Amino acid sequence: MKNLVRITKSSILLLASVSWSTTSAIGGEGVPLAEQAAQNMPTAAPEAAPEAAASEVEKATPVAKSADAAEIAKEASPQEKPKARQHKQIPKHYESIVRVENSKKKPNYAIPWQAGNFAQGTGTAFLVAPNLFMTNAHVVANAETIYISKYGDARKIPAKVRHIAHDCDLALIEIDESETSFVNVKQLTISDELPRLEEEVRAIGYPVGGSRLSVTRGIVSRIETNSYAHSRNNEHLTVQIDAAINPGNSGGPVFKGNEVIGVAFQGLISANSTGYIIPAPVIQRFLKDVSDGHYDKYVNIGAEFFPIQNPAMRKHYNLPNNGQGVLVGDIIVGGSSDGILQIGDVVLAINGLPVDSSAMIELDGERVPLSELAERSFMGDQLQFSILRDGKQLELITTLRPPPQQELTSMSFDKMPRYVVYGGLVFQPLTLNEIIAHKIKPQSVLADVEHFVQRGGSKDKQDLVILTQTLPDEVNARFSDYGNHIVTKVNGVEVSGLSQLYQQLYAPKDDSEYCIIELKDAALPLIFERKTIEDANRRIHTNYAIPEHARLHSQP
Repeated sequence: MKNLVRITKSSILLLASVSWSTTSAIGGEGVPLAEQAAQNMPTAAPEAAPEAAASEVEKATPVAKSADAAEIAKEASPQEKPKARQHKQIPKHYESIVRVENSKKKPNYAIPWQAGNFAQGTGTAFLVAPNLFMTNAHVVANAETIYISKYGDARKIPAKVRHIAHDCDLALIEIDESETSFVNVKQLTISDELPRLEEEVRAIGYPVGGSRLSVTRGIVSRIETNSYAHSRNNEHLTVQIDAAINPGNSGGPVFKGNEVIGVAFQGLISANSTGYIIPAPVIQRFLKDVSDGHYDKYVNIGAEFFPIQNPAMRKHYNLPNNGQGVLVGDIIVGGSSDGILQIGDVVLAINGLPVDSSAMIELDGERVPLSELAERSFMGDQLQFSILRDGKQLELITTLRPPPQQELTSMSFDKMPRYVVYGGLVFQPLTLNEIIAHKIKPQSVLADVEHFVQRGGSKDKQDLVILTQTLPDEVNARFSDYGNHIVTKVNGVEVSGLSQLYQQLYAPKDDSEYCIIELKDAALPLIFERKTIEDANRRIHTNYAIPEHARLHSQP
């Protein structure tokens, strides 16, 4: 059983081995639809193009079968005057649900010096505090402008992001304190509890197919830890419902009675009427995390645990045949447990809760993975481990923190890509964004990523730098076959990051005549004559509309 935020061989393969289909402009930033179909995983709901503000409730329930025409004629006399249509007043708390429209600029990691691709999208949000609304992170990720529309009001009110958590796909957006439109609107209450299986729920929002408020009903069909498609490398608790979560529903509240029990955030592309919601425990954790004005991200234990169910293994570790105890199989260097736990330790209990041989504990009356303790914790919280080491029982305490270098194995948003261009060679830091943009085979970089993330490589390096492409020019003739190789040295000096590479290329400490760039697994180095680079750069920058040699900081 592995810790919840996984940075392992299998997870990197799973996350990076995606279909390379071109994606259309969508409002959300989740896994592209073609890729999700290939992975058979939940698809973050892409948002539709902006439409007019809502004015009536439109229920997305199945259409009733048409009555027989003869029966209708029999019952309705021609002399009868048609009754005036009566409009039912919507429930008061529906006024708290708003339509979100945005324009966004999605960075182009394939051509990192360009401004990016512009698109528009819509989603849903709901009032949780004075002038403060909750929605999904993927609804407002990379947003340049955000507007919300109140139910029954055509005005578009400017909003901005106050807090955003890409690792759990939640965000808070706010409107100006001088805006009075929501002074008398009820703030929605978020439950502290999970719904039960088969309980009826309602998902409310502004999905595609119309401009009016929509209500879909369903029941809770499953509660489990599942992938969050937006970041592609996070798993948290989810609630599956049999009500459709359509594009545009993202960020909308899901009710049980008049209480919010979740936020709609993704659907399953390979199944009909299957939606996923972010449940109350994840929402409450996010709200508590940002209560100090800053989001600290999720923490993890920083270790991998393996079951001890084989009788011979239990005997080897001097364990009774009572179904308890789990083996520490790996430690992430620089993680929460580094220097505390050791490979080969047997964990018997955490915070006094017995750990069974499949790495499960009982928490609040439910059997959950032991990593759920980290899920409910915050940066700086501590866990107490009762372990067996070399036959002796020990009590150890670890202080929790986020996993090291999580940016490398998760999607990045709200920032521009970093790059260096030299003699037509384009260098970028290796992250999941670059892996996807340049269709890099994960197997080719897996060992380097594992060493960098799990084995302490990030202590010595700021980045893994990769040559992503060669822009053809006479100065780099015959270099085109060297793409997607990790850069190891420049003139014999180890490359420790993109900024340091820039200094080595453009401000070398030596006065050597040549610039020699070594690449991992390349048969020969790339060699430039330094005196030719200035003219070549000028020519290449003109031909490819490159504004500057480098962007070393990923500012928005």
